Amino acid sequence: MKKTMLVIIGLIFLSIVTGSDVQVSQARLKEEEVYRNIELFIDALEVVRKQYVNDVQDQKLIYGALKGMLISLDPYSAFLEPAMKEELQLETKGEFQGVGMEITLKDGIITVVSPIEDTPAWNAGIKPGDKIVEINEESTKGFTTFEAAQKLRGKKGTEVSVSIMRTGLSEFKKFTLTRDVIKVKSVREKLLEDGLGYVRIRDFQERTASDLLNILQGMNEKDVRGLILDLRNNPGGLLSSSIEVSDMFLPKGKLIVYTQGREEKDRSTFYSRKKEIWGKPVVILINHGSASASEIVTGALKDNLSTVLTVGLKSFGKGSVQNLISLKDGSALKLTIAHYYTPSGVCIEGKGIGPDVNVEISEDKPVIPGEEGDVQFDKAIEELKKLVDNNE
Repeated sequence: MKKTMLVIIGLIFLSIVTGSDVQVSQARLKEEEVYRNIELFIDALEVVRKQYVNDVQDQKLIYGALKGMLISLDPYSAFLEPAMKEELQLETKGEFQGVGMEITLKDGIITVVSPIEDTPAWNAGIKPGDKIVEINEESTKGFTTFEAAQKLRGKKGTEVSVSIMRTGLSEFKKFTLTRDVIKVKSVREKLLEDGLGYVRIRDFQERTASDLLNILQGMNEKDVRGLILDLRNNPGGLLSSSIEVSDMFLPKGKLIVYTQGREEKDRSTFYSRKKEIWGKPVVILINHGSASASEIVTGALKDNLSTVLTVGLKSFGKGSVQNLISLKDGSALKLTIAHYYTPSGVCIEGKGIGPDVNVEISEDKPVIPGEEGDVQFDKAIEELKKLVDNNE
């Protein structure tokens, strides 16, 4: 088996090297190094197959090796078994069964990016930044994001317990959550007093841009003078959706975001392509749960427009781009292929975007965005009125 695998992997590797522009001598050195490491891997694989106390399926061993390989790269790259790949694709459709929280791997610990509003996690008081140390009394040490997500999801009505570590608490806090159907309506809106409007984008799905377009057109028809764009606890979503949303606020030809891969040639730039739909003042609400696509929109508008102000707390700081690469057996690689940069050239990976006006909010209980007790929302209204007055 060992020789067969070496030949197969070697042929694959040679096909890659042959099609490259790397000098022959460099290619040979890399080829030799790869062969040495592949041989080490296969040696270990053979030892496990022959000496482990129980029989183990080859696929399980290979899948485990692939998971380890991807998780060693960064918190966002992962190997997805077929079922996990399907789950990831379902998320962009806006409906699934579970507890309603976006999670990631941060410093080796499963961490909450954001609870989804009006879900079991939200109603129980789960907060951005909470570190999940146990699921159903099983330690999450060594879990990938998708392994944790799989354990959190389940049929409506079933229960799952999570133990979290939270800054400021001296001991773990345990929550028992009852799973439900999580229906995430991406965009909701309402009209405010004094001719102002409010739009909340919960995440960036396939329909987000088309839903927002209808809302903005309706607000223009009603002569709304200024807009609060609420991206708090928005964990991100589709890059294409964030670009389409940014396009609605920017004049044609403005840089929205650019991504940079490992080589200088691996740069992609995204510009606004048409006349803006909304050209009036905007206050963007952000917090620690605003991540990825939310930060792209925030950076694009903040860097390009003088009539945009940000209110709230520093954003999460996820500035990397992942690509889903399907494999033959239905599994996939979720692989970080680039970092993204705001128009001013800032990569916010691990840094986040600081607000123009910092506003803390009580953590005693969940606050419904845009409703009574939302002091960040109240401050956004105050600042938007100033922008509107100065713009008229």
